[in-house]
Amino acid sequence: LMMSSRIFFFVALALSSLPGGRPFVSPSHRQQQQQQQGVPLLLAVSDDDDDARKTELLETACEAARVAGSLIFEAKADERRVQKSKSTAKDLLTKTDVACQEVIARILEERWPEASLLGEEDVAPGSEASAKAAIHALGEDSSLCWVVDPIDGTANFVDGIPLSSVSIAAVEDDEVLVGVVYDPYRDELFAAAKGRGATLNGEPIATSRVADLGDAIVYAGAPPTARSLAPSLRGINAVAPKIRTLRLLGSAALMLAYTAAGRGAAYFEADLSAWDTAAGACLILEAGGNITDAQGHAYEPSSTRQIVATNGPIHHDLLSLLDSADGARILESDRLL
Repeated sequence: LMMSSRIFFFVALALSSLPGGRPFVSPSHRQQQQQQQGVPLLLAVSDDDDDARKTELLETACEAARVAGSLIFEAKADERRVQKSKSTAKDLLTKTDVACQEVIARILEERWPEASLLGEEDVAPGSEASAKAAIHALGEDSSLCWVVDPIDGTANFVDGIPLSSVSIAAVEDDEVLVGVVYDPYRDELFAAAKGRGATLNGEPIATSRVADLGDAIVYAGAPPTARSLAPSLRGINAVAPKIRTLRLLGSAALMLAYTAAGRGAAYFEADLSAWDTAAGACLILEAGGNITDAQGHAYEPSSTRQIVATNGPIHHDLLSLLDSADGARILESDRLL
């Protein structure tokens, strides 16, 4: 166990050198830092009731994300072990996934008892079940709903790769009011509220200003099912020769947060669930970027599953490139896989 802990430490230390990364720190030091940091400042603040409500929502999401993040950061080997597979052998569940969602749900319910919750671990496995759950919770019901992915990047978490995150969004009338993505390994809290900008640990962030696709670093996904993987591979084949380089991190929420913070210019993937994207979509839009489906329609948390998120200037060119290869949408032939 001591040897595996040391290996995990050095892997995390190495990965903390990613652009903008923060040092890998001990849990006790982390607790001291978190007590000092408080809630992220937002760029535009007023005294009206709507802003006050968003502030309260954001405070709650940040608190819940940090508490769940501490469970991820401190998880022992047996807490990272796969309990079972869900929709496929690649779709994993650990006891920490469940523990994180339980603690998040408890905090959210204490602060906002009138709100509902759409959490990954409460929904049956598979794309159809998650799509139906999102339509019901976010499209048919217009009331306040928390959308939660307790560990986005579970496969990374299981293997001790420090590229996982907590994703929490507050959605009402099929619009994301606030979004928080927390990386517990680097202690990076990405936060945004509609109309009030986006921050990283309290400092304003903005998407990159890359205007030429050839200069762009682009993120892509590798979904766990064959029907979802097929369009991603088509997209990768089409996009990779036309850009600077391609990156696959294994956490949709992190790739959206990184794009919002200017660490790369775009991210695309087919067949994502609302809990993968809602918080990140808020970050992208509030940081000055654009997020749509593969046809260019505006993002809606209840129904958008094919994601193209960019800094803005390269959006049209990336959409056109993906469209030419059916690289961000599932075809009928894919559904037979």
